[in-house]
Amino acid sequence: MMYDVIIVGAGSVGCATARELSRYKLKIIVLEKGHDICAGASKCNSGMIHAGYDPIPGTNEAKFNAPGCQLMYQICDELSVPYLKNGTTIFATDENGMQELRKLLHYAEQNHVHAEIVEPPALYDLQPDIGKDVKAVLWVPDGGVTNPFSVTFAMAENAFANGVEFRKETEVTDIRKTEDGFAVTAVFGAPGEAVPGASADGLHSMTFRTRMVVNCAGGHSDVINNMVSAHTFRIIPRFGAHVVLDRKLSAKLNTTLMETPHDLPGGGHTKGMAIIPTLGGTMLLGCDATEVGDPDFTDTRRESIEQIVDYFRAAWKDLPTGSDGSPFPEDAIISIFGGCRPHADTNDFVIGEPDDAPGFVNAGGTESPAFTACYAIAQHVAGICRDRLRPAPNERFHPRREAPRAFRDMTNEERRDAIAKNPDYAKIVCRCEMVTEAEVRDAIRRPLGARSISEVKLRTRAGMGRCQGGFCSPRVLEILSEELGISPLEVTQCGGASRVLAGLACEAI
Repeated sequence: MMYDVIIVGAGSVGCATARELSRYKLKIIVLEKGHDICAGASKCNSGMIHAGYDPIPGTNEAKFNAPGCQLMYQICDELSVPYLKNGTTIFATDENGMQELRKLLHYAEQNHVHAEIVEPPALYDLQPDIGKDVKAVLWVPDGGVTNPFSVTFAMAENAFANGVEFRKETEVTDIRKTEDGFAVTAVFGAPGEAVPGASADGLHSMTFRTRMVVNCAGGHSDVINNMVSAHTFRIIPRFGAHVVLDRKLSAKLNTTLMETPHDLPGGGHTKGMAIIPTLGGTMLLGCDATEVGDPDFTDTRRESIEQIVDYFRAAWKDLPTGSDGSPFPEDAIISIFGGCRPHADTNDFVIGEPDDAPGFVNAGGTESPAFTACYAIAQHVAGICRDRLRPAPNERFHPRREAPRAFRDMTNEERRDAIAKNPDYAKIVCRCEMVTEAEVRDAIRRPLGARSISEVKLRTRAGMGRCQGGFCSPRVLEILSEELGISPLEVTQCGGASRVLAGLACEAI
């Protein structure tokens, strides 16, 4: 079977590209090595919608960030994904910070992003509760926040509805140039599975033929590029962690607040420690930046946690959340998560066709702000594919995706109506996040739906609250078993071999 386009990677850039290419009559497949859509760097993203004030002008980051910001709000509207357009505030507490604000303002002007430096007394109209040691802020009104996994799932669902194929747990191991395009070899399966034709380690190999390949492999985009092009690059994985605070403080924060950025010893820079409101009412603190060897590294490390907590313990007095003199609320920490940003040794996104591999298109090295920039990158990459393949428009392309409103966000009247139509809305599975059985079952039944407890969590927020799944996980496991028609012993936490239950404690009588 010949495909027109194979997309490697189902993160935000890969799913955006799939959705954009589905506007045309093309045979497209997305190959994702992870257990789910959005299983890599996109899942570990903070969800910030970066306005584009800080990329160095003239870089690919600058080229795609600002237009990507506006497209992100448009995509969220079209695909029924909530967001907050609540601005971004970068604060300075000394003269070095002030110099950084002035530099960022200059970048913003060159990148055509609206931003302004605000000093007292006007600062206190903008942020009444900000600390008195703050000298000034850079106010960027187009900044915002959303859920990165919700956006990625929505783009994937819409691409699927418009004819794109997806294969999860399918890892590309080789790409060869052919007379009519490329031969892409991938392995799939898992150890212990009875897959016909599988090797001794349980993996099965398959070769796909395609006219074009789009490399959206994130932390592994260098490996994919280097299979076909002599113009090599290297991904330097940069691990960053986020600390999650309970929602009890959310009323005090109306925007994303962060310190001025600073350079990293290995090149590039961090955007600075930030306190970020989430759509669920919690707050994220972070993140740090540490180079590691494994692009799939997600372990939460003591060093990261201490670095973040120590920073906010000292800076708390400068933030609205600490304006009443209260100390940093360590008892409000409910979770920690982390992941790797795929920083390329080019210090920029790697976008476009290498001149020695026509038909192979890179969208690699996509570290922050790539989530925000994902749809601008997708439009550019899809344009390259369109110009080469000359496809006809897909008259059946539908740009919208309908999604039910979250029960926790409904009015009481809307809740009564929902329960009348589906009694499962009356059964609360996750009390912390008020997630109903109807929503859990819908997350499993939807296109490209959940197949593990973690996948239900990302789609519904069941398990993201104060108890971190302590009460709801057993019920989610039961529902997965019922919906998928499998034994509870087969249900996993996050795919692969991560089975939750070890065995039966006793036989049923």
